[in-house]
Amino acid sequence: MSADLVLSPIVLAVFFGTLRIFTRKRWMTWIEILSLSILTAYILYSQVFTTFVVGGWSSAIGVEARYDSTSFWFILSLLTVWISVKARFEKWDNTMDSLMDYLFASLYALFISNDLFNMYVTIELTSLVSFLMVGYGKKPARIWAALKYMFLSSIALAFYLFGTILLYSETGVLSIGALQDEKLSAFALMFVVMALLVKSGVLGLSAWLIDVHSMSETPVSMLLSGAAVNAGLFGMVRIYPLLPQKLKEFVVIVGLFSAFVGGIYAFFEKRPKRVLAFSTTSQMGIAVAMLSLSPLASALYAFAHSNAKALLFSRNGKFSTIVGALSLIGIPPLAGYFAKMNFEEAFPTLSLLAVFLTSMYLVKLFKGLKWKFSPFEFLLEGALLSLCFFMPFGGASIFKILIAAVAGATAGFLIGKKAALPPLKDVFGLEEGIAYQLWALVIMAFVIMA
Repeated sequence: MSADLVLSPIVLAVFFGTLRIFTRKRWMTWIEILSLSILTAYILYSQVFTTFVVGGWSSAIGVEARYDSTSFWFILSLLTVWISVKARFEKWDNTMDSLMDYLFASLYALFISNDLFNMYVTIELTSLVSFLMVGYGKKPARIWAALKYMFLSSIALAFYLFGTILLYSETGVLSIGALQDEKLSAFALMFVVMALLVKSGVLGLSAWLIDVHSMSETPVSMLLSGAAVNAGLFGMVRIYPLLPQKLKEFVVIVGLFSAFVGGIYAFFEKRPKRVLAFSTTSQMGIAVAMLSLSPLASALYAFAHSNAKALLFSRNGKFSTIVGALSLIGIPPLAGYFAKMNFEEAFPTLSLLAVFLTSMYLVKLFKGLKWKFSPFEFLLEGALLSLCFFMPFGGASIFKILIAAVAGATAGFLIGKKAALPPLKDVFGLEEGIAYQLWALVIMAFVIMA
């Protein structure tokens, strides 16, 4: 198949996004869903893995794109979350409909990128669209959350651009495929790493995430935690093989720190959407740490997390919440189990601790929910069940997982109402976020010089 076919969903999404500005016809929503879902699904399941340069240029001067196994899982998670949100909230106004289409286009373009500068452009576009979706409306708190998100993202991406310029000045290329054959500066790479960690949603560095994900409208929260947060993780997947060993170890340590400290914050939090926001920092930390195993393991975890978190943020009844929670914990036969198999084999004790901690904070989500079924969650639930038809059971100890999950849920139920963090100044404010980024650069500088 041609490169034009791989790129066609971007063009189609931009076309529909622009068209939606001028029409309020509701049937347009279903035309968009059918057109983009059929085209994208056809590409995912028929296109052989390929690398090409857009426009036929050489990789030295052109924009390199790559569709591979990691792209497959990121695009599939984007598609399932986008369809579910688009179908459920079809009565949005034209502006939000258009922004949803532009978000799909920018994330799809990112998930086939294999070029440092093109990743910068697409992540910046994703940030801009997300900023507009978060701040849309007249609520001051939501507008401030959006401004904090954009400001901290802009600082991080400025560092990313600086690191990219340094790499280009040393090598003369931006293609990640070509950079694998070059001896790269660890100093330049640390700026790129820091920026991508900020966009990956890890605790501390992503100081914007808690307010943005918890204060946004429900569909926006579903898209941000279920799709947009994967932008930074995908960038890390692409550049991780280029990193020197010391930077790789730093990334894994940051991921593990986020996984467990984020889970602790989620347990002590009372408000459901903030519980889920802290949960995102915890789960993305695990995904980042899994880069040490393989890019594919991290991509598969991102797929499982995206669908589960979109279900949990939908808050649309106990059934969908149970499915999302069980997958996030890692209970078979849901996708979260298969995604965590590699993590359990590499970090057996830590993986059981993660199951215990996740179970502790997820029991908070069921208060006030009623039993009901919604057809708009069927696609997300089906995605979480789909892996059991393709992957054999094994690797992870099911009995140990169940024991850890039951123990965590019991502990959360018994002490969750009484537990609380001591009064603290907001450690996720704007000034703190800037400080975290600067300190991350300082620590990485010491790491690579040691």
